[in-house]
Amino acid sequence: MILAQNVVSDMLVTVKSREVQRGLLSEMGGRTKQARQHFLAAAHLELVLAGDYEEAGDVELARRSRISAASCFWRAGEQDRAQPIFSELAQEDPDRRGEIDELLEELRGKQE
Repeated sequence: MILAQNVVSDMLVTVKSREVQRGLLSEMGGRTKQARQHFLAAAHLELVLAGDYEEAGDVELARRSRISAASCFWRAGEQDRAQPIFSELAQEDPDRRGEIDELLEELRGKQE
């Protein structure tokens, strides 16, 4: 984990968290355009973090960041970008496919 701290920027983690939070607040406030912008920013930051975590050898944090990236893409209305990430995650770890299926069900429910 010490290596992960050297490779992963604390500032990047903080900015990503704030973008997710701003996306959620905008979404709750009915500000769709702003929510989309913040979720897209967070999705891209999560992909960068996933790569950094992989480089540091922290497979679990890399997985979590990829799940978050896909979720943010989905919430931003870019399901076509989210779906391949979810599919890849499910294929990489079939024992945890249920996690992905539950999350997708929840995300689809938010669309209705």
